[in-house]
Amino acid sequence: MERRTLPALAVLAWAALSGCATYKPAPIEPLAVLEGLEALRWHPAPSPRGTEPSADSAPAGVGPRELAAFAVSTHPELAAARAAVGVRRALLVEAGLLPDPELGWDGMDVFASKLVDRTSSSVDAISGFGLMFPLLRPGERGARIGAAEWRAEEARRRVAEAEWSLTRSVHVAYEEVQSAELLSVQIKALTELAESTHAYFERAREAGAATAIQANLALGELQKMRLEVVRADARVQSARQDLNALLGLPPEVELELGTGEDPSEHAALQSGLAELATHAVEARPDLAALLAGYQVAEQELRLAVSKQFPRLAIGTGLSLTLPFFSEFGRPAMRTALAAREQLGREFTAAVHAARQEIAAARSLWQLADREVELFENELLPNAEQNLELSRTAFQAGEVTLLETLALQRAFVEARTLTIETRAERAKRAWSLLAASGWLLGATPTDDTNDEEGFE
Repeated sequence: MERRTLPALAVLAWAALSGCATYKPAPIEPLAVLEGLEALRWHPAPSPRGTEPSADSAPAGVGPRELAAFAVSTHPELAAARAAVGVRRALLVEAGLLPDPELGWDGMDVFASKLVDRTSSSVDAISGFGLMFPLLRPGERGARIGAAEWRAEEARRRVAEAEWSLTRSVHVAYEEVQSAELLSVQIKALTELAESTHAYFERAREAGAATAIQANLALGELQKMRLEVVRADARVQSARQDLNALLGLPPEVELELGTGEDPSEHAALQSGLAELATHAVEARPDLAALLAGYQVAEQELRLAVSKQFPRLAIGTGLSLTLPFFSEFGRPAMRTALAAREQLGREFTAAVHAARQEIAAARSLWQLADREVELFENELLPNAEQNLELSRTAFQAGEVTLLETLALQRAFVEARTLTIETRAERAKRAWSLLAASGWLLGATPTDDTNDEEGFE
């Protein structure tokens, strides 16, 4: 009997070990990672959901919609966030597994026979083997699966939150690039104006109609404009690098940007604060992620409640684990209940913060909108008219050089502030649309890597 048992156990052990996986390493090569990032280039990607422009209204070139859709598909941080979804999916599979059977051997029969009869038999050895199957408590498996499902859903919603945040940043960065480039063009054009003014006073000085001091003052204004040109070019370069960073592109890549839409025309911006807040509660991904976390806490509490019952195991015998020292799960239930209460209050605080964010963003957008209207309808036309009148008046000897240069400087400031105020209005409009849940991220193809790291 003993000779037959040992081979059978050996075959059983070999069969169990033959199904085991082996470790498969996946080392990281830092230089290869850098080369992969450097090789990334622009390619069209789907537009954010619900924001696909029609063929007639689509602007030429690359707009903020296309840039945002590309960014959420390629940004390294979002790829890392999506990898977390794969982890949650794996944990979901684990949560649904039943407890493993327990195979053991008790040598007391052998020891007792040795002590009493001074001998032992194969019956004593075989009787020491036991096979037990632990049973789950009532509701335990359902609670584990429920918690794992909501953790996976929370991870997905966190990815959507990251996409939403990145989409807003891309739209704001796009407006910064547009305004920086437009400002650079305008400053270079205004520099030509300063050059013509300086040339005029140089000719006047040579003709004896202007002093050297007047010519030097005109030169000083020209030099200031040349300095502004340098600063404007640096701003363009910095703005493009910031945009490339959000897109996951190398810093030196230059995209041909098109003319984007004016977000101030969006109908949602005319909505009241209460309406914007209501839409935000229903649409914002960060609030949805907090709700998923609250559902995890619900399932964790359900799991803690199930652990108040004894654990039963059946097989060649009967085993009962009594939760005496854990006080029948009462401390764990109190902890889970407190965690649920905390997450509920965190969601309330987040809704309150979102409402305040929307109110502040709406006020800032309204202020910028009024400023743009003032600049376009009053300040800029007045500065242009004053500069034109000053030229005529100076030639007639009615104004001095200092007055002419002051009016020229006022015109430059008016043009510059008009461009910057328009860009600021667009940025604030995008921020308000994002805060109220009207500007969401794209939904790229799920690229979670399900390849196992073992064989």
